[in-house]
Amino acid sequence: MRHPSTPHPPPDRRLVALPPLITLSDQQQRGVHCVFCGAALHTGAVRDLGPQPAEAHGTVVQWFPRSCQSCPKEQERPMPSQNAGTPG
Repeated sequence: MRHPSTPHPPPDRRLVALPPLITLSDQQQRGVHCVFCGAALHTGAVRDLGPQPAEAHGTVVQWFPRSCQSCPKEQERPMPSQNAGTPG
């Protein structure tokens, strides 16, 4: 059993399907709101989903999505393709 002060392990990014970057609000893109449900995130109740590649103005950049600790919307997402999270 995990101690309450121990942070959750990072997710297996192969199993996390992110919504397309272009469909997210500015706050979701900046990591202020959950990328799945759009709820405002607060210190201690955030899950870092790790750096993700995204194309912006002809170059590939990294963005750093975050979500609620256990967002119910994440569970509803289908398994990702190889390009999940990048705009198409």
